[in-house]
Amino acid sequence: MNFLIQNGMIYDPSSRVMKKGDLALVGGRIAKPEEGAEYRQVIDAEGCIVMPGLIDYHVHYFLNGTENGVNPDAASFCSGITTAVDGGSCGAGSYELYRRSVMALSEVRILNYLLVASGGQACDRYPENLDPAYFDEEKILSLFAQYPDNLVALKTRISNGIVTPEMARRSLERTVEIAEKAHVPVVVHVTDCALPLDELASFLRPGDVICHIYQGRGKNTCLSADGAVLPGLLEARKRGVLFDASNGRSNFDLEICRSAMRQGFVPDIISSDNNTSSFFLQPLHTLPRILSKFLDFGMPLEDVLDTATRAPAEKIGMPELASMAEGTPADIAILKLKKKEVPYCDINGHRFTGTQVLVPMMTFKGGKCVYCQADFC
Repeated sequence: MNFLIQNGMIYDPSSRVMKKGDLALVGGRIAKPEEGAEYRQVIDAEGCIVMPGLIDYHVHYFLNGTENGVNPDAASFCSGITTAVDGGSCGAGSYELYRRSVMALSEVRILNYLLVASGGQACDRYPENLDPAYFDEEKILSLFAQYPDNLVALKTRISNGIVTPEMARRSLERTVEIAEKAHVPVVVHVTDCALPLDELASFLRPGDVICHIYQGRGKNTCLSADGAVLPGLLEARKRGVLFDASNGRSNFDLEICRSAMRQGFVPDIISSDNNTSSFFLQPLHTLPRILSKFLDFGMPLEDVLDTATRAPAEKIGMPELASMAEGTPADIAILKLKKKEVPYCDINGHRFTGTQVLVPMMTFKGGKCVYCQADFC
């Protein structure tokens, strides 16, 4: 099916240009509209943003394979998401099953972090084993070599209750060592971190990612005792370490985020950490709702959109997914920025009322319509 989208504000994150115009979706690719061409449907996108499909850089989509896995297509397309990166649901022991089951049966594009612990995040009642003595380096390296098109990072969680402070340093050092051999970045979960965040950041290399950077559990947050962003994090950013807001249910604190943002400590990536604990519910909801929050925190619209398109596209090595150039894949989201009061809360009881919200109106994956809001088009 071919489509013509007219009158929208077309945003191309790859060039950071937003301008009103028309575009066609032909044969699964973005194309220039042609006079006299036949289209399955002409879509009037007046008042909407037409842009590449969102890339959610941190989700949990191993439905029925882990207790926190949600339905990939149901979570993605109504949220304007066409590509998602699973945030370490699987380790080396379960990745092949995920690949041959849920991934194979889903239309949304799913890439993966591989959890350094072989058992993955299978169960909510007890965590993975992050004792480096049990890391299966040989199998981890084999999987990265076999699936370079899908495995994009090595994941670890340096949290109290998962790893002790005494073991945390050795575990993180070993994770970085294995990632260095695999030539991939490390992504580190830091909620209720077992190490001071500035110390943790000192282990990381350019291109590595700290996720849940605005979390508020435990004593180790991104802020010092006097409320300033830790100098070690600012130094890590200069060195090329990236920071993902990665909301989740328990991994985000409104007040810490607002304080850090006022100091200019903005996220490089904004992801949802979508999982069963807050699937379409507060305090997570959906990626567009999370992005909207950062608009009210003062980030410019284009910067917010880039955190869920251009930045993750570069991290996964697929920059074409953040381009609106002719011939690139027709993974498209049509969003409307609505002015209205929007409530937010966090796990720590803080509340905030926003003034605007990005609402997905229509989503295309490979030129195929996979979602349309009932009162649109």
